[in-house]
Amino acid sequence: MKNNTSSFNNIPFQTLFSEEMISSRVKELGLQIANDYQGKNPVFICVLRGGVYFFSDLTKAVPIPIELDFIQAKSYVGTESTGNVELIKDLDSDITGRDVLIVEDIVDTGRTLKFLISHILSKKPKSLEVASLLFKEGGEAAGYPIKYVGWNIGKEFVIGYGLDYDGKFRNLPGVFLYSEE
Repeated sequence: MKNNTSSFNNIPFQTLFSEEMISSRVKELGLQIANDYQGKNPVFICVLRGGVYFFSDLTKAVPIPIELDFIQAKSYVGTESTGNVELIKDLDSDITGRDVLIVEDIVDTGRTLKFLISHILSKKPKSLEVASLLFKEGGEAAGYPIKYVGWNIGKEFVIGYGLDYDGKFRNLPGVFLYSEE
């Protein structure tokens, strides 16, 4: 992990993962996923909104035919989880009998992912795996193995590369520590 400081609109942030580090790790994950899904026709599901940057880069790094879909759930206000998960947008595809890969930006408390896994499994996919750029300490509550992880992190609140604070900072090119100070 890098420990330098960057700024965005004159707001200082401590860099955890630079744009270059993310790019390199995403390419590694893409090749691993392509190897695992060789000869299959998987559906990659982007968890909106946070997962969109990782999803976009990851799908471009997977050199096999794939299909895409999107799902959205909400459980956060500011830096705190509400404890309740609400489905905002469901899948458009029929995933019955399909190999499915959920692509998340971060597994934090694990509640949202647990909810999404249960929802997706109810649609009877052939297989279901998860890729997450970040796995936060405590994310084990998802109760489901996360096969593809970019990095494990502590309990710090992070922003950038799709991760937000009240909808802001998603467009930062790297992943940064967030502090309200």
